[in-house]
Amino acid sequence: MIEVVVGMAGAALVGWLIHRKQQQRSSAIASGQQAGVHCMLKFAERGSRWKAGRLLIGAGPLVWKPSFGRKETALPADLRQAELRSPSMREGMSINPASRIVECESSDGKISIAVMPPDLDHVIKALKGA
Repeated sequence: MIEVVVGMAGAALVGWLIHRKQQQRSSAIASGQQAGVHCMLKFAERGSRWKAGRLLIGAGPLVWKPSFGRKETALPADLRQAELRSPSMREGMSINPASRIVECESSDGKISIAVMPPDLDHVIKALKGA
């Protein structure tokens, strides 16, 4: 019985922390500050591997900061949304199957952004504003 109570308290704490972080990110983006949205990116011309990192949204151009490495990459200024879809069965092996994939086009080529549904609206609005 004690294990169940401790497990429920732990789950409630994790849920509260995630909700709080999402609210902080939303208020930062709404006030024009830069905030990072966790997502995965795939550049069509660089190969077919998904790379984890954060999309920095806010004042200025969209910037991609990979989880591993320090080199930030500014995304093309003419990046626009072409399609929104769910991951295929094969893509679900390397990214979260609950995520949504935003297919984007630019003069530099195609870029795919996989993002979780709570942050999808931020990414779509940032692409429209870019």
